[in-house]
Amino acid sequence: MPSIARNIIYKDNIAYKIVDAVYVHNFLNKDNTINPKVLGMYVHERGADKVLQQDNVFLICEQIEEAQIIS
Repeated sequence: MPSIARNIIYKDNIAYKIVDAVYVHNFLNKDNTINPKVLGMYVHERGADKVLQQDNVFLICEQIEEAQIIS
């Protein structure tokens, strides 16, 4: 299992908490295409809402909402 060097990553100025990191090959079909249904079910099971890819690893992430000032 790939190690997560840090647990927060930024993409397009949005912060994401990394919930899990899994190798891409776990979600490949026989023809080496990604199976989006299986990947989507895994992301849902982990309670995440975003998948980012770094090399051969999927980072399963949850968007960190911006703080709101309450007056």
